[in-house]
Amino acid sequence: MSYVIETKDLTKIYGRGKSKVIAVNKANLLVRKGAIHGIVGHNGAGKTTLISMLIGLTLPTSGTGKVLGYDIIKNSKDIRRHVGLLPEGFGFYGDLTARENLLYIAKLNGMKRDEAMKRIQEVIKIVGLENYIDAKVKAFSRGMKQRLGIAQALLKDPDILILDEPTIGLDPLATKEFRDLIRKLSSLGKTIVICTHLLRELGDLFTDLSIMIKGKIVAQGSLNEIRSKIAKGERIYEIELKKAIDKEYLVKLFKNIDNVIEVVVKGRVVDIHANKDIGSLILDSLVENKIPISRFQEKELSLEKIYEYYHKEVTI
Repeated sequence: MSYVIETKDLTKIYGRGKSKVIAVNKANLLVRKGAIHGIVGHNGAGKTTLISMLIGLTLPTSGTGKVLGYDIIKNSKDIRRHVGLLPEGFGFYGDLTARENLLYIAKLNGMKRDEAMKRIQEVIKIVGLENYIDAKVKAFSRGMKQRLGIAQALLKDPDILILDEPTIGLDPLATKEFRDLIRKLSSLGKTIVICTHLLRELGDLFTDLSIMIKGKIVAQGSLNEIRSKIAKGERIYEIELKKAIDKEYLVKLFKNIDNVIEVVVKGRVVDIHANKDIGSLILDSLVENKIPISRFQEKELSLEKIYEYYHKEVTI
């Protein structure tokens, strides 16, 4: 398999003695070419420090890493030529227009004016701001500023795009527009890495996932791969009854089955949470008690449930 980002025991430690903080602890990150890869974790989990090491903004204490085959210590300039970054809280000059802001950033990146002006037109169109290219940024909504931030990250036509907490403060409509934009960029062949703690907003975007807790990457892979690794963990079974049945009766009935954690009844739909595979036991109970159903299925664990599982495993 082709990986565009690979790290081996990448570690960053700040301070010494009692003040020592292990921000990133032996992280082994693998990012596939063309993936939309989510690095998820609470604030302070080490996500920003990890990406800062990947692009040479922070030197690791120990460990190694490569981005597009370039060593993160020896070849950081080469990496920055091929990676576009939108850091958390990235700002623009409000009294300048979108075009003027992007031209300034292009010059900082060593682009010639003619090349920069052409590329600015291209990236502004990609992010859907072509009608606002000559508007002052101080009049932009937060969502528009975020799209402009992605535009600046695209100026170098990077192979990899790294976005740090890109949806903080965005309203639901702006968040939807952001997700649509990410899918568009993915269709253009970009590898996209998104660091976030907002799982519910962005989870459906990710093709791959790394879960980061207290500086450690505790799980990674596709969602299906990660779900299979925690098969011993929580499972959710959904039953749709043909007719409504007394709620207390159902709760008591299913809680008598070993390894049932919780029973949630909403009308004719019953969700049974368990810590083992008990699908056959549930079906046996339905048959024995002559309860007619129209549907029975095991629900996929949500991204939030997966994260909760690993967070519990690490913090116990």
